[in-house]
Amino acid sequence: MVEEVERRKKEILKAIIHEHIFTAEPVGSRTLAKSYELGVSSATIRNEMSDLEELGYLEQPYTSAGRIPSDKAYRFYVDTLINDRENLNLELIKLLNNFNYERQGIQQIMSNMAKMLSSVTRYTSVVSEPQMKKSRIKQIQLIPVEGKRILIVLITNTGIVHNKIVKLKQDLNPRQLGYLNEYLFNNLKDKRIKGINNLVLQELEKRLIKRLDLSQEIIELVYKGLEMVSKEDDFKIYLGGTSYILEQPEFNDLDNLKKVLNILDHEEMLKDLLVTIPNKELEVMIGHENKIEEMKKCSLVFASYTVGDMASGKIGVIGPTRMEYSRVIASVNTVAELMGKIISELSG
Repeated sequence: MVEEVERRKKEILKAIIHEHIFTAEPVGSRTLAKSYELGVSSATIRNEMSDLEELGYLEQPYTSAGRIPSDKAYRFYVDTLINDRENLNLELIKLLNNFNYERQGIQQIMSNMAKMLSSVTRYTSVVSEPQMKKSRIKQIQLIPVEGKRILIVLITNTGIVHNKIVKLKQDLNPRQLGYLNEYLFNNLKDKRIKGINNLVLQELEKRLIKRLDLSQEIIELVYKGLEMVSKEDDFKIYLGGTSYILEQPEFNDLDNLKKVLNILDHEEMLKDLLVTIPNKELEVMIGHENKIEEMKKCSLVFASYTVGDMASGKIGVIGPTRMEYSRVIASVNTVAELMGKIISELSG
């Protein structure tokens, strides 16, 4: 008998979540009795809803017979009541089958993936470049620019290009620059950026000073530039469907809307947000589970995409807690998997 009651509570909770996701309105027992085959009376549904409210799974937004799911209810739903492969969007499958990436650069692919994910989920999507610390150096080059400055260009095995300008106190002649480029390439190529610490840089610096007629200041500036290029937070973020936030009734409240848009409008704040998301195959953060205050009215569904055998970047969506989790999770998983395969293929 106890198992039957528990099963019934789960079915009623699932029905309430489904109804609220599609209507954005509080759900009453009469609606559930009419629209869902629960096999019990409206009175029994009311009693079960009262129990669910006491347990913290339902909330009453204002004086009415209806209830809405709490963050706790959505967490229970995500963890126990859905299959993350069900309801895969047919529109997404069609878009993926027609996605031609052969003539696109890595950055363009990530931008297009963000747009594709937002168009099929109807939520704002976020894609981050692969993190530098988890990449390997494919090419490094110093290029002279005017005013005693050099441009340090670093290309990783993921195909991402990073660059910084360093100002020197003296010019480098073509012989010095050529030797410096050859030396850095030969000693840093294929090295994982995470492993290039101060000890490695200092050892290279000692060798270079012995071989080149350069002041120590120039070598130090070059390596300072390398450190800047390889910073862990030195990655770009691509957004898709920012305007979809405006379609959600939850954000009719201008204060809630401003908080979310403020995050989306500032790349550094978005980076801070992504740092709070663990590097897991899939992570769902619901409402108050988000560490950033401005996101406590939202849910985040993110997956890490991998290049080779390394987790290196994130892709996901931001939407209200009243999110169609099953379809979103399936879509995010699918696009993340494809993203990793494409970048791995292009980066060789």
